[in-house]
Amino acid sequence: MIRIIGVDKINSILHEIITSDPLINHVILADKTGLTLAYSSRFAFDEFETEALGAIASAVYLASEQQGTNVGLEKLDIIISEFEDGFILVASCGSSVLCLITDAGIQLGLVRRTMKIQSENIRAILDVETKPIEAREPVSTPAQVSTPEPTPRVESVQEEYLSDLELALKELEEF
Repeated sequence: MIRIIGVDKINSILHEIITSDPLINHVILADKTGLTLAYSSRFAFDEFETEALGAIASAVYLASEQQGTNVGLEKLDIIISEFEDGFILVASCGSSVLCLITDAGIQLGLVRRTMKIQSENIRAILDVETKPIEAREPVSTPAQVSTPEPTPRVESVQEEYLSDLELALKELEEF
């Protein structure tokens, strides 16, 4: 669960993103199950539409990520969907996805750079804010030596992605 301090930081980041370019119309942060966590919009935007867009962005991201894994590609970075009147861009923020909806004519290179930087900032906030206090790593002193945690098996990661994808798709069916 995000604490109030984390919500303020995330809302500030979303505001920075939407004000970074006048052609960015909507910014949505959703978790990978499709639940919208936060959003910012230049225009009046129906709450139901926001929830639906967050769920769809999450499902599309997870499906694309799984597709890339199936063909042996590395980690998915950003999805860019180009439409006649604009773009939808989706990037991972750890356990969530950042979705931008823009007008045509936007400078994709700058927007991609902004998304990469800000998605890492959001990931850092969510990683810290969602860890229970006892699970957080202690501050190391010279006398302490930390041992790296074992990496999870590839199969369990793929199973987790598939279950997240199935959950997101079920939520989409409810819309």
